Amino acid sequence: VPGYNFVTPKPTYIPDWDTPRFRLTPAHSVYLKIAEGCNHPCSFCVIPQMRGRHRSRPPASVLAEMRNLVAEGAKEINLISQDTTYYGMDLWSAKAGPRQPVDSSRGPTLSALLREIEEIEGDFWVRLLYTHPAHWSDELIETIAPCRKVARYVDMPLQHIDEAMLGRMRRETSRQQIEDLIVRLRAGVPGIALRTTFIVGFPGETEAEFESLLEFIERVRFERLGIFKYSQEEGSRAARMPGQISAAQKNARFRRAMTLQQRIAREIAAEKVGYQLKLLVDQPLIARTEADAPEVDTRVILAEPAPVGEFVRRKILGVRGYDLLA
Repeated sequence: VPGYNFVTPKPTYIPDWDTPRFRLTPAHSVYLKIAEGCNHPCSFCVIPQMRGRHRSRPPASVLAEMRNLVAEGAKEINLISQDTTYYGMDLWSAKAGPRQPVDSSRGPTLSALLREIEEIEGDFWVRLLYTHPAHWSDELIETIAPCRKVARYVDMPLQHIDEAMLGRMRRETSRQQIEDLIVRLRAGVPGIALRTTFIVGFPGETEAEFESLLEFIERVRFERLGIFKYSQEEGSRAARMPGQISAAQKNARFRRAMTLQQRIAREIAAEKVGYQLKLLVDQPLIARTEADAPEVDTRVILAEPAPVGEFVRRKILGVRGYDLLA
């Protein structure tokens, strides 16, 4: 219907463990939604308007689905929501603020959920996607460190690092908080692979602010990193901001940032040569490491076929572009 708004006002729906699902992923790698909606006011985003406020599934519901998936042969379970780290906080008796760190003394949390997942029998790993830097706490880091079933991988979109840009984006975090968190994550979970995404060409982004981002990428050396060119999202605050950046400038900044990350990625990949790594086989000659989420990260090209949907250990023999050879 032309002009009709199909978005449900203030949606409240959330799936349960027995909600019928038509899975599009292979049986061995699945996505498990632990919450719906988002409370963050990011100026470039309209997800809160479309999805509503954050609503966590009860822990029992998540764990029941997790057990079913493992029983069906899942080896990789990717935990997803619009804000995975806020999981459970909306269920607290006392309201949690937008920058509330994970704290299990106040009610259900992602930490508590991961401790329960660790007790589920089976050979599998869970992967944390779409975490928000505002909610990470020492408790969450200390929970992940000894968990054998939590992949040494964290997806944490940062969007930018310049202080003024973080303010205009309404990210509810500061540069110092982000810098400190990265140090704590790498110290607390040795060998962790950090994946992030940044936006270039956001309204008003100056050359100095972009250079600040490049310096940060160069120094921190994220194991996995993606760059997005800012796109005006209808209904978002940023779409109405002055100082919209031209497509040509966005493209130029995108190329500079990706060229830098490509060099870093090749250097990090080369450091893996000679090591035996645990791999999850997606196709007879294609696998992934613990540091690689499906569809978005790198692959391992196998010299000899391996059983699809199983874990294998292979020695890394070389590098081809972003990918490893084993």
